[in-house]
Amino acid sequence: MGKSKKRIFNKNTDLKGSTLKREDIISQVLSDIRSNSLNDKTKNFIGLFGITIEELSEAGAAYEELSAVKHLIY
Repeated sequence: MGKSKKRIFNKNTDLKGSTLKREDIISQVLSDIRSNSLNDKTKNFIGLFGITIEELSEAGAAYEELSAVKHLIY
């Protein structure tokens, strides 16, 4: 293997992407709900992870908070 190809492979293995964990996203969505700052990023996280009402209620969301955002959750 040539030097250039080896550098390209090493460069790709050194780059690490951000890791999204479901628990972190649920807590982020819950904090956005509580602070009334629902934006497109929050809506995308709800759709991407398929967050349900049950998961938010298990994380500590109140009934009023859940009823306010039930139209966002499938």
